[in-house]
Amino acid sequence: MPILPASNSHDSFFKQVFGQQENARSFLLSTLPKDVAQCLDLSILEPSPASFVDEDLRQAHSDLLFRTQLTNGTEAAVYLLFEHKSAADPLTVFQVLRYILKINEQRLRDQLGLCCVIPVVVYHGTNPWNAPVSLRQLISVPPPLEPFVPDFSLQIMDLGQIQDSEFHGEAIFCATILVFKYIMSPQITDRLGDIFRMLRQAGQLQPSESVMLILNYLVSGSDRVPKDVLLQALQNGLSSHRETLMPTIAEQWVQEGHEAGIQAGIQAGLSRGQLLGSIRAFQEFLGRVPDTIEQLDRQNNEQLADLERQLRQQLGFPERRC
Repeated sequence: MPILPASNSHDSFFKQVFGQQENARSFLLSTLPKDVAQCLDLSILEPSPASFVDEDLRQAHSDLLFRTQLTNGTEAAVYLLFEHKSAADPLTVFQVLRYILKINEQRLRDQLGLCCVIPVVVYHGTNPWNAPVSLRQLISVPPPLEPFVPDFSLQIMDLGQIQDSEFHGEAIFCATILVFKYIMSPQITDRLGDIFRMLRQAGQLQPSESVMLILNYLVSGSDRVPKDVLLQALQNGLSSHRETLMPTIAEQWVQEGHEAGIQAGIQAGLSRGQLLGSIRAFQEFLGRVPDTIEQLDRQNNEQLADLERQLRQQLGFPERRC
């Protein structure tokens, strides 16, 4: 399966996980207020390929739009906006209003009527959400002017404030939510045991693509999970699948090593930088103290390529493509 880009892992993970109807449905049933969920026919939740986030905000937001109906048969939409920043943006409620307008403008262009859009902001920042959740909170006016301020409220899914026991569904879904909840928290290392037990339950016979996706995200989405801790958790929780899963994790670390090596070896050229990064990533993966860039840089390209080839063989990794 594709490796998550290290620079955009939160966005990729959000879209791959919640873009699946069953995951989105389980999440909404677990987190929406009951009276809101009862108004929606989530059994016909259907994803829409459209995105309404402005280009200049794509580093901070990801979005998914789902079409559905209210229980009375009226068309409706559920709009999931993922805020992948460490602190809540005070203008989020205004940005979501713009997105809701864009959604209904697109419906009018498609010769569809205006519909109710339920905006849900998914947030997993390190601090609790403390930004406005309605325009009335954002725009302060004297009481006589309040009727002139548009009013709508966001449903904030601050994962850090939701108890783990409140998430219901298949083991793979619960493991996914736990990873998403704790990925930016120091508590992630304490939760690895539970996460891997759920993954073992979900992949008894053979690790699924979802298990691989979670492992990739653990590697690329956080600097709070030391490699030795992750490897130990993998050994304890999914030891029977170790040979299948280890190359996937190693490849992610090699990709990160490439990025670091490219920066360190940029003066020497792209291919040399990739070699430096690969060697250090492989050494670390094998439990060794990696050579410094300065130590490796004393060797010529042929020596570096030979060293990388030896490390690949020790890991049972395929030959590097030129």
